[in-house]
Amino acid sequence: MSALNKEKLKEKFNEHPVLWPALKKGQEVQSRLKYRYFYKWPGHSKRASIREINLEFASACNLRCKFCALDHNKPKQNMSLLVLRRFLDQWLVDFRFHHVEKINLYNGGETLLHPKRIEMLRIIKEYRQIALKHDLKFPKISMLTNGMLLRPTLADTILNEELVDEIGFSLDGGTPEEFEDLRVNAKWAPFYKNVGHLATRIREEKLPVRLYGITIVPEPKPLTKAWMHPEFQQLSMLFDHHELRRLHDWGGEIELDDKPKAQKSRGCDLLLRQLVLLPNGDVTVCCNDLNSKGVVGNLWEKSLWEIYNSAERRKYLEFIDSGRKDELELCKDCMSF
Repeated sequence: MSALNKEKLKEKFNEHPVLWPALKKGQEVQSRLKYRYFYKWPGHSKRASIREINLEFASACNLRCKFCALDHNKPKQNMSLLVLRRFLDQWLVDFRFHHVEKINLYNGGETLLHPKRIEMLRIIKEYRQIALKHDLKFPKISMLTNGMLLRPTLADTILNEELVDEIGFSLDGGTPEEFEDLRVNAKWAPFYKNVGHLATRIREEKLPVRLYGITIVPEPKPLTKAWMHPEFQQLSMLFDHHELRRLHDWGGEIELDDKPKAQKSRGCDLLLRQLVLLPNGDVTVCCNDLNSKGVVGNLWEKSLWEIYNSAERRKYLEFIDSGRKDELELCKDCMSF
């Protein structure tokens, strides 16, 4: 199931008492078949299941969102230009990763905190141009940000140099007051201005950049936009897609009131589709791991393929497939679709 199709299904059927569990079950069956195709059946050594790779430019964040699992006491690191080039070099020469559809510029930290953020984006663009010369399809570049640092000057540079294909924003709460309450240190007025400037340029100049938003809606508010503040609704109309979500516990990392019970799934698209490259070269298994508990290798010590196919990573896949999810500390409480 493509990421775009997931977006549409979640928007239409999230919280439906019958269809949502049915969709989850269908995804489980599909994931188990993919697991066999990519890791068990003949020819598996010539193909990789990864479709998205997350790059964490910076491990720190300028916000202190109430629902976030990021450990702000862990060492603050920025990805070096060498780590980025090492990853891109390996992507370029290993045909098994040429089916990667998207490079996501996010994990636990805020991407735009990187002191050389534009230089990093230019390096990625450099490799895109190399790929095109070799008739290789380069992954889409998607950046998720809290928007506080994406001031007009920076936004203009990113747009003028065509450095990303997609930009996503986190705008939680539904009203300016709830936004600032949930997203501690964030201020609605500059956020609204930053997003508005970017979206206006994209619309007026018909630039090929997709915009999306993600909004956490706390209970008991409904997963609709009708009740939201007019400025929230206005920004939503500027997005190509706006996903409304409930709070989740990041795999058990945070405590929630009325916590829903994790389903006993025997398949996981996140594990199949994702790898996350951290600033120091460590690779973890998926984007729910904000605090590096699922590290399965380091890019300075092993190749991307060796990490992908490592016993450490395959343990996660095998345990999930065999119904032993409860034995994986990182996964046992995960509720991701």
